[in-house]
Amino acid sequence: MTNATLLHILIASHTLIAALSVASVAYVYYAALAKRHRAKDTLLVLALLWPAAIVALLFANGMQCVMQMWAKQLTGQHTGWVRDIYWLPESWVRLVPPVFTSLYALGIALLCGRRLWNKKR
Repeated sequence: MTNATLLHILIASHTLIAALSVASVAYVYYAALAKRHRAKDTLLVLALLWPAAIVALLFANGMQCVMQMWAKQLTGQHTGWVRDIYWLPESWVRLVPPVFTSLYALGIALLCGRRLWNKKR
């Protein structure tokens, strides 16, 4: 396979990973608002574990995105940013970690708050 083909496979994979990340955050909010019970909801467990796995991977790689690192290797570019996701402009890339972390933390807080609220009633 050529580097161009491998890069398109990498971009498609990273786009899928990003879509799953958005879906997992959305499901955490859905679970919090729909009063889903954590222990009985397999999708909620997966939605809680998915971002945790991504963060663990980032920490293991020195806070560098593995996909970005591979994209740079495939293009031969070692500085700057290489497109490694189809729909995300470069100017938004730097906003992804703080925005997703904030949204995810708020969703977990809502989930925990809903659980505490239900216990008090």
